[in-house]
Amino acid sequence: MTPRVNLLVFGSREQLSISVIVDTGFDGYLCLPTSVAVRLGLELISEGLIELADGRTQKQLIFLGTVEFLDEVQPVMIYLTDSEDALIGTRLLSDCELRIDFPRKSIELKRNPVGPTDDEQDTPTC
Repeated sequence: MTPRVNLLVFGSREQLSISVIVDTGFDGYLCLPTSVAVRLGLELISEGLIELADGRTQKQLIFLGTVEFLDEVQPVMIYLTDSEDALIGTRLLSDCELRIDFPRKSIELKRNPVGPTDDEQDTPTC
């Protein structure tokens, strides 16, 4: 079972409902396939360094989009991937409680009323 949640992503051209993989090793907001980003019409805002799972760093273009997630709409920084999989990272999940029940193949995700902790890094990890 691959834990997934749905969210709505808005760009300048279109909005799409997307099923994203919950990736607790990615501390950014969102990573989308390039083809989805082009279709949405995301705005290029910057370039930054990301740290890959193997410890290497790589330059990455950063785009701006808006998401509706758990009934909240917010602007987010979006990275692109050549993969077909979209990822939601811990920065977007920072005020949430996540429970995964692998035997039952279910996921529960809800806002935590306590709120996020202040544990953010400058270099997102993918």
